[in-house]
Amino acid sequence: MRVLNVLRHWISKHSHDFWSDERLRGLTMDFLKEIEGSPGLLPAEHKAAAQLLRLLERAPDRPVDLKTLFLPPHVPTKESIETLSALEIAEQMTYLDYQIFSSINSEEFLGQAWTKADKAERAPHILLMTSHFNHISNLVISEILKKYTLAGRVAAIEKWAAVADIARCLHNFNGVLQVCAALSNTSVYRLKKTWEKVSKTSKQTIERMQTIISSECRFRILRDALHRCDPPCIPYLGMYLSDLSFIEEGTTNYTPDGLLNFSKMRMIAHVIREIRNFQQTPYKIDHIPKVCSFLLEPSLVIAEERQYMLSLELEPRAGGGAAAGASPGS
Repeated sequence: MRVLNVLRHWISKHSHDFWSDERLRGLTMDFLKEIEGSPGLLPAEHKAAAQLLRLLERAPDRPVDLKTLFLPPHVPTKESIETLSALEIAEQMTYLDYQIFSSINSEEFLGQAWTKADKAERAPHILLMTSHFNHISNLVISEILKKYTLAGRVAAIEKWAAVADIARCLHNFNGVLQVCAALSNTSVYRLKKTWEKVSKTSKQTIERMQTIISSECRFRILRDALHRCDPPCIPYLGMYLSDLSFIEEGTTNYTPDGLLNFSKMRMIAHVIREIRNFQQTPYKIDHIPKVCSFLLEPSLVIAEERQYMLSLELEPRAGGGAAAGASPGS
């Protein structure tokens, strides 16, 4: 029964291992059939083996095809920050974030795979999560900088603040960080005249979110928020990657006696278990293609090297001196 309990945990929590390795799945099924047909075992053991066999025979639900979902739109989108509501944008940001987040396999978190030369093979979904995070942040920056009137920029900042606040209510902390990273970017942060006109309510909303996602004390406030909220939830992945890097770099895999360092493995398992807990509860959000087309449209994003120059054109430096900074919360 102990062996069967270990197999039950493995099959139910990490079914990907068996469906990605036909030899492993075949050997496990042969073993379970042997137990099921063995006359010397208890009826409870026969029943447990039969249940596990059924799990291995039943094909898992087909996951969303991420390559197809994240393909840039064939036709340039007609949607914009003005035509879409903050709720629509926040929900579809959450939909896209969760599709990637839930697809990350546990193996991608091992051995700092996302930093290695073969990271594209070992941690493809972590890399996709990172690149999508950067894309959305750059989209937010671009949508603000493309407004040549002060009123237009103010409206864009207030709209994105509302989007981030709805993402917070949806427990999509990754989405909150995507927007807040954009609002803290130098190209947006320095627009003093624009920030002066942003409403007090929006500034307070941004300030509140920036407090939640602060990296101080290893994201202490964000961790507290995560531990209090019920799934569905999308945590900020970078926080966990930092935890895993800290464990990997600070502890050896083997003890001085040459034995496996179980203490280290338990620490790694604890981090991965917390991530998997959030992965297993999906959002009840339907895919809306027109909104996703807006979020994924590459032509809407201004190149990073151009962003600061455009910011200077919109609001030149005062008296030719240093760039004027303005805190979003001021």
